[in-house]
Amino acid sequence: MKDRKMKSSVATRTTLLIVVVVMAILLTSGLWQMQHVRSIISDEVHHQTARSMEGAVKVIENRIANVETAVQMAASYANLFAFNEEDCYTLMQRLVASDKDITSVTLMYRADFFSNHGRYYAPCVWRNTAAGTLEKKEIGGPEHHFSYLENDSNWICTNRLNAGYWCRPYNDTIVTKLAMVSYSVPLHDNHGKIYAVLCANVALDWVQRVIDRARPYPYSDVIVLARDSQYVCHPIKTWVQNINVFNHARELNNKAFTNLTERMLRGEKGVDTLDNTFHPLSTTDDDYRDSKTLVFYAPIPHVNWSVSFSIPEKKMMELPNRLRVSMVGLLVFLLILISVVLWFIIRAQLRPLKMLSASALEVAKGNFHAQLPVILRHDEIGQLRDSFEEMQQSLSKYIEELKETTASKASMESELRIASNIQKTMIPKDFPAFPERDDIDIYGLLTPAREVGGDLFDFYIRDEKLFFCIGDVSGKGVPASLVMAVTRTLFRTVSAHEAIPDRIISRINDAICLNNDTNMFVTIVVGVIDLQTGRLRFCNAGHNAPLLIGSGVGLLPCNPNIPVGVMTGWKYVTEETYIDPQTTIFLYTDGLAEAEDTSHELFGEQRVLTVAQSLEDHTPEATIHKMKEAVSAFVGTAPQSDDLTMLAIQYTNVKYQSRMQRSVTLPNDVGQVPRLHIFVDEVCEMVGFDMTTTMQMNLAIEEAVVNVMNYAYPEGTKGNVNIVAMANDKRVKFVISDSGTPFDPTAKADADTTLSAEERPIGGLGIYLVRQLMDSVNYERRDGLNILTLRKSLNMNDD
Repeated sequence: MKDRKMKSSVATRTTLLIVVVVMAILLTSGLWQMQHVRSIISDEVHHQTARSMEGAVKVIENRIANVETAVQMAASYANLFAFNEEDCYTLMQRLVASDKDITSVTLMYRADFFSNHGRYYAPCVWRNTAAGTLEKKEIGGPEHHFSYLENDSNWICTNRLNAGYWCRPYNDTIVTKLAMVSYSVPLHDNHGKIYAVLCANVALDWVQRVIDRARPYPYSDVIVLARDSQYVCHPIKTWVQNINVFNHARELNNKAFTNLTERMLRGEKGVDTLDNTFHPLSTTDDDYRDSKTLVFYAPIPHVNWSVSFSIPEKKMMELPNRLRVSMVGLLVFLLILISVVLWFIIRAQLRPLKMLSASALEVAKGNFHAQLPVILRHDEIGQLRDSFEEMQQSLSKYIEELKETTASKASMESELRIASNIQKTMIPKDFPAFPERDDIDIYGLLTPAREVGGDLFDFYIRDEKLFFCIGDVSGKGVPASLVMAVTRTLFRTVSAHEAIPDRIISRINDAICLNNDTNMFVTIVVGVIDLQTGRLRFCNAGHNAPLLIGSGVGLLPCNPNIPVGVMTGWKYVTEETYIDPQTTIFLYTDGLAEAEDTSHELFGEQRVLTVAQSLEDHTPEATIHKMKEAVSAFVGTAPQSDDLTMLAIQYTNVKYQSRMQRSVTLPNDVGQVPRLHIFVDEVCEMVGFDMTTTMQMNLAIEEAVVNVMNYAYPEGTKGNVNIVAMANDKRVKFVISDSGTPFDPTAKADADTTLSAEERPIGGLGIYLVRQLMDSVNYERRDGLNILTLRKSLNMNDD
C-alpha cells in the first residue's frame, strides 16, 4: 500500500514528468545535432567527390583534346609525306613524338595504293617504352586495311562521316599488346577522295593513373565505362575490356544498378544511391557490403565515356555513428543522476502539501472547522493554506445561498417551460396541414436550442392562396421568443388583409422598428402561392434563399433586402415566379447551415444542397426527415448551438378531368344581367346545385360581374366581360376576365359588418358578400387582362 502511494505521489510524478521532458529535450537536441553532423559530412562528401570527379574529367578531356589537336595538325600536312611509302614513317614518327599520350600511329591505305607493297599496306610506328625508342612495323593484312575500316562498326564513321572519330576501346593484339583507344582522321588527295586513314592509338593505362590520383577517399572506387558497355578502367584489372557492365547488371537482377548503368551509358550526370546488395561498381571490404552506396557519375563527352565514384555510406558515416553511441551512454548517465536529485528536492518541497491534503479531506467530509496545519512559508503553498482557511469560513454561507438559488432556479425553469408551451402553440404542428386538399402538401419542424427560441414559421390558405413565412430573430432565449411571437402575430394580422409579400413585410418592419430600443431584428421570407396557377410571389428580408426541389435542385434567386427591424421605411421588393406541379419549396433558418460538429466545422450551404440533390422522395415530410438525419449525423455529440427550423411546401396541383365548360360574353352594360342569370342557372343545373345554392351563386356572380362593369372600363368606354364556367368532379369554377383598367377587387378590405350603416364607410361590402358565398376568390393581372376566379365545391360538406 505504501509503495502504491509512493508511485502516485506528486513528488514521484513530478520527477518522472521532468525527467521525461529533459530526456525529450536532450534526445531531440542530440538527434538534431547528429543529423546536422551527418548532413555536414554528407554535404562535404558530395562537394569533395563532385570536385574530384570534375577535375578527373577535365584532365581526361584535355589530354584527349590534345591528341585530337595533334592528329588534326598532322593530317593537315600529311600529303607532304603520305604519298611515299618511306616518307610516311616520318609523318607518323613526328606525330608519336608530339604527344606523350599517343602510343602508336598507323596509316591504313586504300587497297593497292602502293602496288609494290601488295594489296594491303598499313605502316605503323609505336613507342617502345622499355627501350625508349620508336619502332616501325608494317601491319597490313586482312584485318588491318582500308576496306576493313569501311565495314567494321567500330571504325566505319571515320571514312563514311569524313571526319575525325574516336573508336571504342579495344585490345591491341599485334603491336603493343595493350588496351587502346584510337582517334582516326581520313586523308584526302587533291581530288577530295579519301586515300588513307591516319590512326593515333592511345594506351588506356594513363586513364587509370589519372582517376587513381583523382580518387576522393581511400575507400572509394573509381571506374570508367566506354559507350560499348566495356570497362575502360576498373579496380579489378581483369574486368577491363572483358566484362560488359550492362549485361552483367542485368544478370545480377539488380534493377537499381541496371537503371544506373543505362543513365551512365546515355551520358547523364548525377548521384544515385544503391541498396546493400552487391554491384559491379564496388570493390569495398566485406564489412561494407551491407551498406548503401553513393554513386557519383559524369560523362566524358569527347569519347562518350562515363566515369563514376562509388562511396559506401557506412564508411562515410563511421565517425557520426561512433559519436552517437557515446552520446547515448552519456545521456543515460545524466538522466539517472537528474532523476535521483530531482526526487529528493521535490519531495522536500511538497511535504507541506501532504499535511494540507489530510486537513482538506476532513473538510470534504463536512467538518468545516477542522484544524489546518501551520505553514510558515510565504510561497504558493503558504498562500494555498490561507486560501483554504478563507474557504472554510465562506463555505457555510455559500451552502445557504445555494439553497436559495436552487429554489429560484426551479421557479425560473417552471416559467420557461410554460413560455415554451405557449410558444409551441403558435407554430403549426398538425400534419398533414390540409388533408382535404390535393393541391398542396406541407411539413414543418422547429427544434429550439433552449427552452424558448427565436425561430418561427407559419402558413394558412386564404382566397385559394397559400400564405407562408419563415423567420429567425436575432439573439436567443426569452427576448428572441417575445419578438418571434410579435412577428408571427403581425404576419397573421397583416396578411389577412394584404396579399402582396413586400407590403406584408413593410408593415411588419414598421411595427417592429417602432420603439425597438434593444435593436433586435428578424430575417424573414414571406411567400404567397396561387394554388390554381402555381404563381409564387415572395419577398426575402435578409434570410437564407429557399431551395426549389423538383426535376432538379437549385436556389430560388431572390433579392435579400435587409432584415425587418433594422430601418423604418425600407422599400422591400416582391419577386415572382411560376413553380411546376410536384415542386417542393424548402425553407430553413441558419441553424441548419451553421450547425457545428465537435471540431466546430459548419454543416454549410453546400451540404444542404448535396442532401437535397440525393433525395429520392422529395415530399415535404421525407425531405425534412432526410435533412434532419444528415445534420444529426454530421453534428454527432456536439451540443445544438442554434434553433433548427425547416419548412417544406410541395405544390401538387392535381388535375381532375373536366366534366363541363360553358362561356358567355357580355358588354359592360348592367342591363345584360338577366342574360348572366340565365347562364348561371344553366351551369348550376348541370352541376346539380339545389335552388338555395343556385340563388347564392347568382348573387355572387352578379356582384362580381357588375363590379367589373362599373370599375374596369372608364365611363363612356365600351368593353366586354367574358365569363367562363368549368366544372370537374370536385368543384365548379367561374373565371371572369376583362381587358379594362387594372383593378383588384380582393385588395379592398372587407366591410366591418359590426358597424351600423351610417358608421360603415362606402365600399367593401360587395367583395365581402362574394367571399362569404364562394369558397375562394382569386384575382390576377395576366397578359393585359383582369382575371377574377371564383370557386365553389360541388360537395357542400367539403371545405
